[in-house]
Amino acid sequence: MKTFMKILYWIFGILALLVVVSYLLPKHYKVERSIYISADNKLIYNLVSNFEKWYIWVPWTHEMDSTAVFEITGEDGRVGATWSWNGKILGEGSMTATEFVPGEMLAYDLSFSKEKYKSKGKIIINEDDSCKVIWTDEGDLGYNPINRYMGLFMDKMMGPGFEKGLIKLKMVAEERKSWPRIEEIEMPAQVALIIRDSAGPSEYEAVMGCAYGEMMNLIQDKKYKQTGAPFAIYIRWDSVTLFSVMDIGIPVEKAEKVTGRIKVKTLPVQNGVRAIYFGPYSKTANAYYALMQYCKESNKEETGGPWEIYITDPMTEKDSMKWETHIVFPVK
Repeated sequence: MKTFMKILYWIFGILALLVVVSYLLPKHYKVERSIYISADNKLIYNLVSNFEKWYIWVPWTHEMDSTAVFEITGEDGRVGATWSWNGKILGEGSMTATEFVPGEMLAYDLSFSKEKYKSKGKIIINEDDSCKVIWTDEGDLGYNPINRYMGLFMDKMMGPGFEKGLIKLKMVAEERKSWPRIEEIEMPAQVALIIRDSAGPSEYEAVMGCAYGEMMNLIQDKKYKQTGAPFAIYIRWDSVTLFSVMDIGIPVEKAEKVTGRIKVKTLPVQNGVRAIYFGPYSKTANAYYALMQYCKESNKEETGGPWEIYITDPMTEKDSMKWETHIVFPVK
């Protein structure tokens, strides 16, 4: 019995010592990692300021935890937007945006286990020749002895995830430097004159030139009002032969039904992802690649063939590097 009591006293003594020591430990912790990214600060900010885009670069995704359920509530990219998750590996948690400084900083509140563990995080973008991106998370450990000891391990627990995320962010941002500007848009309903035709690599200029000539003659004869830039919708495309079937069109305010190969169509309202490309028509491959990557990363499902909208008239602007073309993928 005496031996048992001695063991008990020792246990209580050790526990008491651990409690006392815990109050000598820091009450506050801070985890910080940084990286230099050779990309525009606005591009980086776009990737970090919307939780929907965090799936592209953070390590905490379905690849880490296939059981996790993710949800974004509120208006993404605005104060109050919340990204929450629940999974066997990732556990239950949420991140709520609390402050934005466009091009410079995102601040958020982070919580785990139904707000049992809380902290505050920031991603700061310092603009220079290369942008220095700093990711921090810090929290108050309170007076709970267990939390005080946990604070000793927070850097090792969170730091590697920050490092992986920043490395992926660097890779994604630096790859996107060569991308054209990409926007999510709503294409309005419009009336258009349409000619459906097909062409191979050596025939595009002649086929499209002929079609636009026919439609412009009709517009002039009927005194129709043109309401937008000429376009082509690629209905079918063979990536090997580069042969395509396309609807070549010009938007007009209104038009009567006509005979011959010119058709009048009303095109519905559509959501789209648009790349704004400058350069010759033969060099659009990078813009198409960027749009495909963007749709894949953003879980956008394409609902029709891509559009090319020819903003610049090559007959009046001879410098092909100044030709502006909007490439649009209809999506839902």
